[in-house]
Amino acid sequence: MKSNSQFDEIINRRGTACVKWDSDSLLPFWVADMDFKAPPAALEALRGRLEHGVFGYTMRPDTLMGALQGWFARRHNWEIAADTVLEVPGIVPFFHVYIQHFTEPGEAVVISEPVYSPFRMAVERNGRRIADNPLVRAKDGIWRMDIDGLERVIDASRARTLFLCSPHNPVGRVWREEELLRLGELCRAKGVTVISDEIHGDLVQPGYRHRPWLSLPENGLPRSVGLVSTTKTFNLPGLNTAWAIVPDEDLRHNLKKVYGNLGAGEGCGNPFTYAAVEAAWREGDSWLNELLEYTGKNFSRLCEYFSGSGVEIAPLEATVLAWMDFTALGLSDEELWKRMLNAGVRLSRGSLFGRGGELHLRMNLACPLSRLNEGLKRMEGLRA
Repeated sequence: MKSNSQFDEIINRRGTACVKWDSDSLLPFWVADMDFKAPPAALEALRGRLEHGVFGYTMRPDTLMGALQGWFARRHNWEIAADTVLEVPGIVPFFHVYIQHFTEPGEAVVISEPVYSPFRMAVERNGRRIADNPLVRAKDGIWRMDIDGLERVIDASRARTLFLCSPHNPVGRVWREEELLRLGELCRAKGVTVISDEIHGDLVQPGYRHRPWLSLPENGLPRSVGLVSTTKTFNLPGLNTAWAIVPDEDLRHNLKKVYGNLGAGEGCGNPFTYAAVEAAWREGDSWLNELLEYTGKNFSRLCEYFSGSGVEIAPLEATVLAWMDFTALGLSDEELWKRMLNAGVRLSRGSLFGRGGELHLRMNLACPLSRLNEGLKRMEGLRA
């Protein structure tokens, strides 16, 4: 049966200075953006702003905060106080800013690998130490936090900061409330600040619920920052911006001061970003729902293709990124990578995500089904 989804459209991204498509000639499934147009409401808002023709210094619209609050209340049952929200120029830059100004040289920062590689890079590039509390893969193929191990890691490293990836990239987990409560209880008892990267928080498959870190009972949380953005949700990474939710008044004051001293305080912003973000938050629900249904079907197609091959694919609870274990091929990590490149496709190399990522590949499923099928056809040699 032929699909009539808007996400079936093939859009030529080559020649647009696209990181994913213009880095080489391979069929790309690596960079975590989408090969789909942004929501119609965002595109219409951008056209309207463009037609105005004047792009002077632009304040953040008063209506944007209401759009943010409405989205998170509607989608996540999370009531966000306006005075706790800071606009920041990206989530990854926030990692660096926080480490530089709120930790000491040589200090340990806890991460749980395999995890999004900028976590490790932000720590090491700023002269701090990694305290890795690796995720544990159970017999059912599901990756879980090792809370008991975390206590030992914190005690041994004397870490005061933990970076949480929620939902988790690359393993696709939606952390359950009981897992988060245990983590919060431990970090509160140990005096560890939690920085929760929730950029994939809207990309949750049906049947699962993302619980924002700061929506947990306040009396069970340590000092914390929640980081959110529209870039993944609505495919707007080229209009980069993010928001830090900081309930702690002293920390919020100090963060404002730091960003102000960097010349990146809350002042003038990108008029196109503001227009697209507000429109997407206000009118993007149906587009997002269709996107999740479409990428869920792509995941099913992927699993069908590799069924019985020995390749193990982690359950996809959130993100649009499949985490695939090729151990059964009997190859080395380098041999796996070369075989993938020789097939004419490019996925994300699992070892880049740190310990536990060896012999894995991460595949971006946010593409038309026909493109996914072409990629799978090329990957015949990656089936055991």
